[in-house]
Amino acid sequence: MRNIIYHYCSVEAFNAIIQNKTIWLSSVYNLNDYKEIHWIKDKIFKKIQNSITKDNFQKYKTFEELYSKQLPNVYIASFSQGSDLLSQWRAYANDGYGVAIGFNSDYFKKNKMIKTSQVLYDEICQEKQIDLMLKPLDNLDCDIDINSIEFKNICKEIIIDINNLSARSKNELFKEEQEVRLIHNPKIIDDKKNKKFIFKDNLSKMKFRSVCGNLIPYFELKFEEEIKDIPAILEIVKGPKNKFIEQEVKIFLSLNGFYSVDIKSSKSSYR
Repeated sequence: MRNIIYHYCSVEAFNAIIQNKTIWLSSVYNLNDYKEIHWIKDKIFKKIQNSITKDNFQKYKTFEELYSKQLPNVYIASFSQGSDLLSQWRAYANDGYGVAIGFNSDYFKKNKMIKTSQVLYDEICQEKQIDLMLKPLDNLDCDIDINSIEFKNICKEIIIDINNLSARSKNELFKEEQEVRLIHNPKIIDDKKNKKFIFKDNLSKMKFRSVCGNLIPYFELKFEEEIKDIPAILEIVKGPKNKFIEQEVKIFLSLNGFYSVDIKSSKSSYR
């Protein structure tokens, strides 16, 4: 994978990201295309239905119920390996008036609380990974105690793996996006005794923003300082309709601690 990954955004979002030196990782349940979260889920349900017999019915149905009830604690930020894609300009960069921020993927590898993953579009590979993840469930005795700690822990680990696969999988029709995602898996524990939620291994405090009548939870990823001479941002690509004056952008970036950043212009033919 190239070490530059691009975040397409509007000028307003660019201004906020650079000045705050922050990327938001939002709940996977609030993706632009709601169908994304069901892409793997539908495959899981189909696999279960195909595996059920009268002997193992209780085992698979109990897992299915647990999987349906457990919302994924998965938070993502989306990027692309492509620096000048018309589909991205149109969808995420204010119809070409925005920019693509070229982040250094090596910068994020030092943070143990996030993973950098290319989106998996190959449906055959997705199916193989699902089969591997469900193997521990398949191997359990049909008469296992479904109320046992052992069974629940095995199911929990499988569900975590599945949710992470869901966060990095899409329909092959979206392959042109060349998407890369930063993935964060905080532990969120419902402490009913003390009437509060406990957060562990989280990037920041959970925050919320309101969008179109919905509350969207997110965590903040800071990129304030270079890590062992590894800069966070390598280049900025101006969209096909972008109005930036290059010298002014350089000054803006410099004032916010990003002096050595290349400024490029889109080569896309755009109307």
